[in-house]
Parts: sequence; structure tokens; C-alpha cells
Amino acid sequence: MSLRATTLLLIAFSVAGAAAHAQVTSAGAPNSTLPSRCISIVGPLAPVSDSARSAAQLIAGRAQAASIVGDNAAATSLYQQAANLNPTDLSIAYALGREYEATHDQRAMREYCRFLAINPGAAEASDVRQRIAELALALPPDTTVVRIPVAASAPRMPAPAGVFLGGLIIPGLGQMTTHRPFAGVLVLAVSGGAVAYGLQSQNKAVQVTHTAIDPLGHSYTYQTTETRTERPNAAVGLGAAAGIAVIAAIEAASHAHSVRSAAAAQGSARGMSAAPLLAFGPSSVGFGLSIR
Repeated sequence: MSLRATTLLLIAFSVAGAAAHAQVTSAGAPNSTLPSRCISIVGPLAPVSDSARSAAQLIAGRAQAASIVGDNAAATSLYQQAANLNPTDLSIAYALGREYEATHDQRAMREYCRFLAINPGAAEASDVRQRIAELALALPPDTTVVRIPVAASAPRMPAPAGVFLGGLIIPGLGQMTTHRPFAGVLVLAVSGGAVAYGLQSQNKAVQVTHTAIDPLGHSYTYQTTETRTERPNAAVGLGAAAGIAVIAAIEAASHAHSVRSAAAAQGSARGMSAAPLLAFGPSSVGFGLSIR
């Protein structure tokens, strides 16, 4: 049973790893939900902190006030600051696009494309697509807008210590909390199967010798047949379940540590801030990021 459980566990990790690899390799593919002039290059950016989100909302509020009174320059500048603080905010991307569009700035198309890349199913998506089509009329027919970087909404990875402890308490919980539910369910099923195997019982008839005293005060012995319930597989089954839980918890903690380390290294490599660039060519318009 322990060999079978180990084999199933390895299969679970292999399948989960293949699914994760497929998800990563598809991250850089163009987003087919975007208009033909918006080719989304999705890259994992550093997570936006709560303080940055709050600061972006405050600045966006000031930008909205400036826009209401007709101060387009101030509104655009403030919305740019807010977008740099929180590039995942849908309303800021839309508002910045409107400010650019008001001054016939082609960067409006970039913001609208970024809006659709963040959430192509948003309520304003149809309006944004119409605006992109109208802005594209001012460009040469063979002009294409490419490389619209947007923040990938990567789930946060919990601390390895917590993942390890959770995996020890409930087999498979470590895989589930590291966003691999399929592997977690398989680990739980295999571990549960090992426990069920160990708890299997069987009845066994045994001869039991008893001692008694007769009426004259003499002791004597006699035997009876009794039925007892035994679990001969308890050591193997429960040991296999414990081993699976420990191995799965270690694997989940190692995965959490690797993902967090890679995210930290990538955040350092990308630098502390990013500024959008606009470059015109004879037959193309390119957008990208300048890392400082």
C-alpha cells in the first residue's frame, strides 16, 4: 500500500507541475480578447501594496476634481501618478485615457488597450473598443499598437512555515494553499486511502484460558473460544499516511519558498518604478516600459 500511495503522489505532483508550467508559458501570448491594434504582453509585476492603492485613489480623486474644472494638464499629470502607483486600477486607466483623448494624444489608445488587457469583460469595454476604433482612424492603415504591459494578477503565496504546518495537520492542505488544488485533492485522497487501509479490521477466533474455583475450594482451568477484532495493517497504513503527509508538506513549503524567492528576485530586477514610453515608426506605434 505504501508503494502505491507514493506512486499516486508522484503522479499528482507531475500533473500539477505540468499544469503550472502550461500556465506560465502562456502568460506572454497575445490576448485574443483585445482589438487587433492592442497586443497585450502580460508580465508579472510586483504586487500593489495596500498603501499604494490608497495613495493612488487619493491622487485619482484630486485628478477628477481637476478634470471637472477643466484643468486637463493637472488631471492628466495626477492620473499618470496614480497609474504608476497602481497599474491594475481599471478606473484610473479609463480616466487617463479620457484625459489623453481630450487633447487628441495618441497615448489614449495605450491606456484604453491597457484597460481591456486588465479586464476585457468590464462594463465599459464596448465603449473602450469603440474609442480605440475611432482613435485608430487617425493612424495609417498598417499601424499596429503593440506591447501593452499590464500587471498579472498573481495570487499571493503564503509563508512556507504556515504551508508546512497546514500540510501536516491536513494532508494536501499545503498544495491547496499554494494554489494547486488538484494536487491537494490527490494527496488528501491517497492519504485517506492509506488510513482506510490501516483501519481495516478482521475478526479472529482465539482460545482463552480461564481459572476458576470449584465448590470444594479447588482451582481449575478451562478454555473458551472468543472473537476478537484486530487491525493487522494498522502500522503499514497509518505509517504510509503519515509519510505522505510529511512529504507533501515539505514539497508544498519548498514550492512556496521557491515562488516567493523568484517573485522577490524578479521585483528587484524590474527596479523600483516604471515609466511608459511611446515610440513612433514609419509603420508602427510601440509602447513599452522604461525601468528606472
